[in-house]
Amino acid sequence: MPRTACQIVSNSSCPQPRFPLWAFFVLLWTLAFTDVVPAQLPKISPGTATNKGNQAQNRAVKQDSETAEQGSWTSFLGNLRNGISQETGLNVNWNEHKPAVLWREPLGGGYSSMVIANGRLWTMATHLNHDYVVCLDALSGKKLWSTRAAPTYLDHQRQARGPRSTPTWHEGKLFCLLPAGDLLCLTADTGRIRWKINIFQVSGAPRQEQKTIYYWGMSASPLIEGDLVIVQPGGSANNSVIAVNKDTGKLVWSSGNDPPGYASPIVIEAENQRQLIVPTGQSILSLNPKEGSLLWRVVWGNKYNCNCATPVWNDDSLFISSAYGTGCMRFALTQQNEELRPISRWKNLSLQNQFATSIIKDGFIYGPHGDLATVTYRCLDLQRGEVQWMSRRVGKCTQIAAQDHLICLTEQGTLVLVEANPTEYREKGKLTGLLEFKAWANPALANGRLYLRDEKRILCLDLQQK
Repeated sequence: MPRTACQIVSNSSCPQPRFPLWAFFVLLWTLAFTDVVPAQLPKISPGTATNKGNQAQNRAVKQDSETAEQGSWTSFLGNLRNGISQETGLNVNWNEHKPAVLWREPLGGGYSSMVIANGRLWTMATHLNHDYVVCLDALSGKKLWSTRAAPTYLDHQRQARGPRSTPTWHEGKLFCLLPAGDLLCLTADTGRIRWKINIFQVSGAPRQEQKTIYYWGMSASPLIEGDLVIVQPGGSANNSVIAVNKDTGKLVWSSGNDPPGYASPIVIEAENQRQLIVPTGQSILSLNPKEGSLLWRVVWGNKYNCNCATPVWNDDSLFISSAYGTGCMRFALTQQNEELRPISRWKNLSLQNQFATSIIKDGFIYGPHGDLATVTYRCLDLQRGEVQWMSRRVGKCTQIAAQDHLICLTEQGTLVLVEANPTEYREKGKLTGLLEFKAWANPALANGRLYLRDEKRILCLDLQQK
């Protein structure tokens, strides 16, 4: 799942589906005897590209968070939603210099990751019968405020309580999506609710709990695009994806007919076209941000609708990966006869992200592969999709990257530092006993401090080089 609650995480951590024993052995047989399938053109529904807009607007394509102040981590997977921090001056040799725990505080249940800006940290957690948005001092861990957001969510399989998605910080405001569809805008400094809507009520999309037991709640983290907040309730009547005004919460447009997934949307620029990339339960959608019109659609998913890893954009191509036999694919976006089309470069079963999003670094892909059986950590060549190496030393994890290293948090609460090296698995340190199962929330890094959490507590590690 995501770790979005499919990591829950995004956004995105999802609890894992329960399968009959025979299905488990079928899955193992499939993974054992099926590895790579030939590259192929995915099933697509192309739309018409709109190449209007001047060069100044095109240069504004990079997310506003890219220009955020140094030392911030303003969204799920960081300022650029790709899991990579631009910070330097970090301690990347833990075997010789073990990072110190600066503070550790009780928090509560849930799988939301953290966002950091202006010396403050925000996340979401469960306390008693409600889910809360929580603000801490990023330096000391002192609680500054908490705001009750919604009744505590528990999925049908009773695998996970509490928030799944991660808040998004934007211009002094927080945008928070709760598992039952409550979307809030809060003043980041005080926790005052500015507006609150329910995305199922606004869109008319049905709650998935009414349709299947294989559903674990809204997990994708809200995306801010201009004046819009993008979320995916997952309706089948042109209301799968919606955009609401960031200042009022009023519906601006709706689009698509796919069930919800768990991964978080991103925004990219390709062929002079700004695009929303929205992973759903059964596809990857590209939408025009202004009015939500379809640019293209790639069929992608599994019978559990568990697309949980966020798509990763890398200069000229998009990488997607899902578990439960789905696999991974890299495709380029090209313009043909005034239509924007995704063209597959390769597709195989060699890297299946359950909920953690892969990291692309210097032409190579790094991430965990597997779901119900043994999980291995792998490196693939981005150009051809070939496995460079694999290791069982990490296991199921979430991850971010900084200073040419991968920071992996296992679901058991162990932190592993791995060099981003395509020639071999090279471990640079391991810290055990920091957290407990289920540590499904993505790490966050800001100002040389690494923030981690599980279902009980949150802590801060000093990663500054001494």
